[in-house]
Amino acid sequence: MNRVFTLVLIVFGIGYGCLMSSSEDIVMVKERHEAWLMSLAGVVGTGIGDCEGSPCIKVYVEERTPELERQVPKQLEGFDLDIEVTGPIELHSP
Repeated sequence: MNRVFTLVLIVFGIGYGCLMSSSEDIVMVKERHEAWLMSLAGVVGTGIGDCEGSPCIKVYVEERTPELERQVPKQLEGFDLDIEVTGPIELHSP
């Protein structure tokens, strides 16, 4: 019984560690490339989201254009990028 319980804890711990590592890695990748992505005309924001069950970097744009499609890579450092049209983003004072 103790061996099974120990094995379950080890397997759970490895899986949880991989999940946390992946989350931390994607944050660092997004931060490394955020200034460049935000410098592209039409990009209004970036974020981290879910793409078909895997973490991905979201690139929020005013409008999807062929030029943006060419400029935004499909992946950065192994993480998928997903272009999402939000339209212009405006700040509102409280």
